[in-house]
Amino acid sequence: MLTIPSRKSKLQKWLIIAVSCSALALVFWGLSSAVASLSQNSVLNPSQLEVDTGAVKRSVAAYGRLRPRNSSTVIAEVSGTIETIHQYPGEHIEQSELIITLRNPSLMRQLDTAELAVLRAQANLESTEAQLYERRITLENDLALMESEITFAQKELETKAFLLEEAIVAKLDYMRSETSLEQTKLKHQLQQRKLDAFEKSKQAELKAAQYQLKEAEKELEMVRYDIQQLNVTAKRAGILNELGTSLEVGSSIERGQTLAQVTEPSHLYADLLISAQDANQVVPSQHVTVNIRDTVVNGEVLRVYPSAENNQVRLEVKFSEALPESARPNLDISAEIATQQLTGVTRLPIFEAVTRNHSMLDVFVLRDNRYVRQQVRLGLMGNQYIEVLSGLKAGDRVLINVPEAYQSATEIPMSELEHG
Repeated sequence: MLTIPSRKSKLQKWLIIAVSCSALALVFWGLSSAVASLSQNSVLNPSQLEVDTGAVKRSVAAYGRLRPRNSSTVIAEVSGTIETIHQYPGEHIEQSELIITLRNPSLMRQLDTAELAVLRAQANLESTEAQLYERRITLENDLALMESEITFAQKELETKAFLLEEAIVAKLDYMRSETSLEQTKLKHQLQQRKLDAFEKSKQAELKAAQYQLKEAEKELEMVRYDIQQLNVTAKRAGILNELGTSLEVGSSIERGQTLAQVTEPSHLYADLLISAQDANQVVPSQHVTVNIRDTVVNGEVLRVYPSAENNQVRLEVKFSEALPESARPNLDISAEIATQQLTGVTRLPIFEAVTRNHSMLDVFVLRDNRYVRQQVRLGLMGNQYIEVLSGLKAGDRVLINVPEAYQSATEIPMSELEHG
C-alpha cells in the first residue's frame, strides 16, 4: 500500500542538510585559520633570514690566464728570407722537426771564403813547419861542426904541448893553439844558445800558425752552423702555439727575431692576479677553484709574488686534476681562492646590518607571534654567510628590515609589522 510523505518529514530532511552544511563550513573555517596560522610561522617572509647549519667560506676572487709550464720560444739564429713555412699553429710537432726554411745567399759566399781561409791557414802551417825544420837542421849542423872543431883544436893543442916540451915549436905557437881552442869553445856555446833560442821561437811560431788555422776552422764552423740555422726547427716536442702573424713566404727575418712558440698543453698552470688589498689573505697551499670555460677545476696556490704592480699581486696556481679539452695556453680564466673555511657551523646569511668588524650584534628573532631582541656573538664572516657563535640556533628567523620606530624596542609584535 502506498503512503504519501507528510510535510513534517520533508522539513526534518532539510533541517538535517542545513545542519550538516553549517558543520562543514565551521570545519573548513577552522582548518583555514590553522593553515594560515601555520603558514605565518613556517613560510619564510621576505623580511626574514633563517639560521641554519652549514659551511662558512671566505674567498678571494682572481682572474688571469692559463700559462704553459714548459714552453720553448723559437728564435731566428740568422737573418734571411722565408722560403717555406712547414708548420702552422695548432699542429703537434716533434723535437727537431722543421718549422720554417730561410734563404740567405750571403751565407753561401761566406762559406766559400771561410773554406779558402782554412786552406790558406793549413798551407801556412805546413810552410812554417818546413821552414822551422830547415832552420833547426842548419843550427844543429853548425853546432856539430863546432864540436868537431873543438875536438881538432884540443888534439892540436895536446900535440903542440908535447912539441913545446921537446923544444920543437915555439911557445907562441902553443899559445895560438890554446887561444884558438878557447875561441872555438865560445863559438860552440854561442851556437848552443842559438839552438836553444830557436826551440823557443819555434814553439811560438808554430803556435801562431796553429792558432791561425784554428781561427779559420772556427770561422768555417760558425758559417756552417749559421747555414744549418736556415732550417728553423723545434727545440722540443709539443703544440705549435704561436707563429708570428707577419710571417709569410718572402718575409725578411732578422737575427734574434721571435718566430714561434712551442708549448706542452699537458703542463699548464694558472697565472692569476688579485688585488693588493686581498694579497695578505692568500698563502701557498690554499685551495683554488678555477673556471675554465664553465668547467670548474681544482688546484692550489703554488706561490705568491712579493711585489705589487698597478695595485695587483701575481700568483701561480697548480692544478690537482686533469684539465678539460678546452684548456689552451693564454686562455682567460677566473678563479676563487678559499682563504678560510668552516664546516658544520651555525650560520646566518649576510645582510646589511652585518659588517666585517662586528663581533656582537643585536637582532630581532621570531618567537611565537612577535620578534624579540637578541644579542648574537658572531665569528668568521664569509662571502655569503657569517658564523654564529652564540645567541641563535638553526631554524631561528631573524628580522632584517627593522622599522625605524622599533630600533630601540625589546620586541616587535608581528601585527604591528603587518599593519605598518
